[in-house]
This record gives sequence, structure tokens and C-alpha cells, in this order.
Amino acid sequence: MVREYDRKTEFFSQMTDVQKAARIIYLNKTCYNGLYRVNSAGQFNSPYGKYKNPNIVNEHVIRAMSKYFNDNAITIKNGDYKEVLKGLRKGAIVYLDPPYMPISTSSSFTGYTENGFNADKQRELKKECDKLSKKGIKFLQSNSDCEFIRELYKDYNIRIIKAKRSINSKGNSRGEINEVLIYNYEQE
Repeated sequence: MVREYDRKTEFFSQMTDVQKAARIIYLNKTCYNGLYRVNSAGQFNSPYGKYKNPNIVNEHVIRAMSKYFNDNAITIKNGDYKEVLKGLRKGAIVYLDPPYMPISTSSSFTGYTENGFNADKQRELKKECDKLSKKGIKFLQSNSDCEFIRELYKDYNIRIIKAKRSINSKGNSRGEINEVLIYNYEQE
């Protein structure tokens, strides 16, 4: 039922931001491996998980995160990244976590959003990163470790890291893979 709230347009539009956030936390803890995905209509469509007693709300952690964000003037914005990036000023720091560029034909899923995120979208994101740099805004982006991404961001700092993956249709294909961190500042 909670999973289908966004299919009931009238009901969903009446929900407060806090109720919508609570729904996402619930779905993250009860759907398959915490996967967030929407269909072409923008409706949540991740499969159900098989959990007996999911730890849905860890109040201590949520309150600690809220305090940290508020004490450090950290703002989390939701929306089209081009809109979210408008109005930022020099000195801001942005973390970008786009749908990753596929690294193989078996990992070509880019449909976390209703419009997908293909190579052209990756190029558009790079242009936005260029704009951030020109404004003196620091950014950090995570993405696939692949030739396309490394070439696209060759003028920026790129660091290869190991990332654990627990979502894969084949259990034996889960594990660590290379990802890149792309950034426009010097590490201290």
C-alpha cells in the first residue's frame, strides 16, 4: 500500500514533505536491497524485499544526522539537478551522484528516473560541472570507472575507489567494483 501512494495522485499531492520522506525511508528499508527505481510514469516500482523484521526507523541515527546537517548549514535538495544547482554561490560544495554510466551490456540499466540517463545526459552533467568550477563552487561526483567517464572528465581530478555492490540479479556477481570520484579541488 505505501509503495503505491504515488499512483494515487490526489492522495500523494496532499502528503507533507515529512510524510513523503518517511515513505522513502520505509520503502528503502522494505524493498529489494534498498533499490530506488521509478517507471516511465515516475511511479516507484522497485520489487518487494523479503525481510522478516526490517529496522525501518533508527531514531538515534536520524536525529544525529538532522543535528549534524543543521549545525553545519547542510542543505539537501531534491529535483532536477540543473534547477538544484541554480543560485549556488562561491564557497558552496556539491556532491553529485548521477545514474552511473553502464560499464557493460549486462549493466546497462539507467532507468532510475522516468527519462533515463544516457551518454548525452552525462555530457550535459559535465557542462554543469564546468559551470560550477567557473563559479568557484567545489564539486565531488561519483560515477562508473569507464573510459567514457574518464575521458569526459580528464581535466578534473579523478580517483579510483572500490565500492561494494549488493544489488545484482546474480548473487555471485555482487561484490567490489571500481568507481571513480571526480572533483575540482585539491585534497588537503
